[in-house]
Order: sequence, then structure tokens, then C-alpha cells
Amino acid sequence: MSAERRDRDHDCNAICLGGPCHGLLTHIDQDIGVLFVPMPRRSPDEPETCARYRVTRERVRYCGRAEPYIALHWADPPDPACSCGG
Repeated sequence: MSAERRDRDHDCNAICLGGPCHGLLTHIDQDIGVLFVPMPRRSPDEPETCARYRVTRERVRYCGRAEPYIALHWADPPDPACSCGG
């Protein structure tokens, strides 16, 4: 399963903690397991890579937001062979 990036914060329900995507907000539709999060690219020519993040029960609250974010913890180093498509 893959995480799907969102451009608008209100669509996001999860936050990546640790690893190459630390602080990235994303939207997920699963309660348990490991998913692949596309890593931010520095340029459009850079190949897309991803990092594995584990869905946890931990929630992270922010002021001004009614619902807490689901904490996604970095599972391991990024896999350059990952297609990020799930």
C-alpha cells in the first residue's frame, strides 16, 4: 500500500516521523501495516524514490487542528529500486 501525497493540509491525516520524509504530511487509508511514502525530489529530473513508514497508534496533535495526525514512523532506509506505486 502507498501513501498518497496531498497538496492541502486539511486533506492530510498522517505525519512522517524520522527518516528522509520527516515532517511530511500525507493522507493514508489504512490502520495498520507498512506503506511506501514518496520522498520529496530536489528537481523534476531526479528519479522518484520512496521510504518505508510504519503506521502506529500514536497520534500527534497540533494547535488549530481538531483531529490529531496519525504518526508514521520510519521503518528503514529508502529503497532506490522502489517504484512507489504500492
